[in-house]
Amino acid sequence: MIETWGFYIFSTDDAALRELPTPEQTQAAYDQYLELWTKCEQFGFDGIAFAEHHFNPINLSPSTHLLVAAVAARTERLRFTTLGSVLAMHDARRYVEEVGMLDYITQGRFEPGIAPGAGDREAVMAGFASEDVRPRYYSGAELLGKAAENPCVTHQDKFYNLDRVPIIPPMRPETERSTWVTVMSPSSAAWTGQRGYKMCTAWLPTPVAAQLAEHYRAAAETAGHAADPSRLGIRRRVFVADSDAEAQEKCEASADRVAALAGQAFETQDPNVRSWMSHPDDFAIGSPKTVAEKLIEQCRAGGYGAVMTFPDFAWFEHEDLLRSHELIGGEVAPILRSAAVDSAAAI
Repeated sequence: MIETWGFYIFSTDDAALRELPTPEQTQAAYDQYLELWTKCEQFGFDGIAFAEHHFNPINLSPSTHLLVAAVAARTERLRFTTLGSVLAMHDARRYVEEVGMLDYITQGRFEPGIAPGAGDREAVMAGFASEDVRPRYYSGAELLGKAAENPCVTHQDKFYNLDRVPIIPPMRPETERSTWVTVMSPSSAAWTGQRGYKMCTAWLPTPVAAQLAEHYRAAAETAGHAADPSRLGIRRRVFVADSDAEAQEKCEASADRVAALAGQAFETQDPNVRSWMSHPDDFAIGSPKTVAEKLIEQCRAGGYGAVMTFPDFAWFEHEDLLRSHELIGGEVAPILRSAAVDSAAAI
């Protein structure tokens, strides 16, 4: 079984991004996307994932947890995560309190998601020292794990001085194991597997993504954690139309927001990752059958049990974007759910 999620970095239209969007443009974007995400439930999506970015109009979700709460109130079945909450920019104590709140507000439909950030640009702009970004991330992740084990947390390091501080509402013990981690390197995959978190990757060519999954599985199994496909997700840019020709034509006619703003919202210090942002493996464009076949092939290659579809990677016409979502949820997702994926996919 392969789950189908939607992944969102969203904004106003491309013309508005030449300067800061107006309040009217911003309101229109929120209204449009909240309606779209609510419809994802009836379309047949399994869940929605929100990306966190700051200081750039390419993304209007600096607080992903607010979006989760808003969409959860409008739905009954959809699951939610963040890919990911950049812990270096958060007070980790407040972060775990919000994780607890969302667990109860969504009645168990929220799965936390954390990330170190693709680079340090946003954290530095927020006033954090570049050399503290990774240490703050690991410190926050440790605090998250402690809060899942015991509602009274002691966590003392360079960044926090908590002595038996009660975390209210308390996190359920299983919350930590449902946490998604955004991963791009073998070392990060191993770190994620050792802790029993879920792993999601993006951009990578299929063979590289398969190798990353193998690093994750090896570390998870050594640590005694589950490493079945349901714990592995891969993010792909997906656009679906009624035919292959129509999908290709509409993609070619739409400006690619990734290409337009690479190095800003899509910052990365890894030249390999920058080169992979245009790799054909990251695109699944075509009819429902064509898209489903490509996604299944990639998931089976790496043992991935979830696809985080990135449906608005370009500035599509709204009616085309809506139709793509309808086809992803109504026709692609059922095919993916019926597909078997081996936990020990060969590289």
